[in-house]
This record gives sequence, structure tokens and C-alpha cells, in this order.
Amino acid sequence: MKLEDIVTVKVGRNLSRENEIYNQSLNIYTYEDLTDDLNGFFLDLQESISNGNTNYKDNHLSRVGEVVFSFVSSKAALVSDVNKGKVINQNFAKLIIKYKQLDCSYLCYVLNESNYMKKQMSISMQGSTVRKLTPAILKSLELKLPTIEKQEMIGKAYLKLKKRQALAKKQADLEEQLYLEVLKQLEQS
Repeated sequence: MKLEDIVTVKVGRNLSRENEIYNQSLNIYTYEDLTDDLNGFFLDLQESISNGNTNYKDNHLSRVGEVVFSFVSSKAALVSDVNKGKVINQNFAKLIIKYKQLDCSYLCYVLNESNYMKKQMSISMQGSTVRKLTPAILKSLELKLPTIEKQEMIGKAYLKLKKRQALAKKQADLEEQLYLEVLKQLEQS
């Protein structure tokens, strides 16, 4: 089934057409926010994930548990509590689930890791310098759905894996800083 059959793709706000002073006062959702959300630093799996049962107003603000997709990086993440209320710009889209048999964490997994999806995206990407998906292409992607129970299991495991990987990388970076600082002090003594 096509992605547009099970989610509403709401493209972010075009900020380039708005007043520059106004834009500077906005709290804008960034690629770094998406990366932090994907790495699970701030997301509580038990409390934050919603499956589209919230009453969505017609605006471009991020909400906890929403799936946000980056057209530039072709990555998806669930919005964390830290990043709620930020303005989603035109480089992102909110994927609002309208099909009760779709788990939001599974949707992130499929968009980010599924070889079947990556192949579709690769074939469809447009642009000569920066290849990216368009909203129309995103909507037309074909999605295979296992049972909701299987989706929930895969989705939770995926989010835990991403968090574990991010923590391991952070630990390695801190260890490197520590060792380099010790070596610098040994060199000076």
C-alpha cells in the first residue's frame, strides 16, 4: 500500500517567504534536532509515542511522538519532549498516521532502514547537486505492513538500538577526549 494511504504528509512551513526578523524569533526544528530525536536521547518510549490519536490542528509545530521526515537526509524520527513546539520548515514533513494498524516507531524503522524503501527512494530522488525526495515521491512510496504486534516489537527494538548506538558513540568520544587530555598533560610534564 502507498504511504499516502496510511499517513498524511504535512510539509513544513516555507520560512524563506517570511520576514527575516520574524524568522529569527522562531524556534525552528533542525537536522540536529532530528538526529537527537532519532538517537533517542530525550524520548521516553513508554510515555511519548502516540499513534495519531491526537487531534491535530492545522499548523507546523512539532508534537511529542510525531514522525518527522527530512527531505534532505531522507531520515525519519519521533519528536521528543525537548523538541516539541518547534516550527517544522519546508525541509521536513510531519507524517501524521491515519491508519490505526501502523506503529509510528515502525514507520521510522522502515523509512530509515528498510532495503525495500531505500531502493525506492534511491530510484526516485531528484536533484543534480543535492538529491532529495519530494513530498509527491514520499507519498507514492510503497509500504509493506506486518501485524501491528510485529510492528511494535520491531519499532521498539529499533529505537532502543539507535539509542544504544548513540550512547556508545558518545562514550567513545568522551574516552578519546580523556586520553588526549592525559597525553597532552604527559607531554607538558
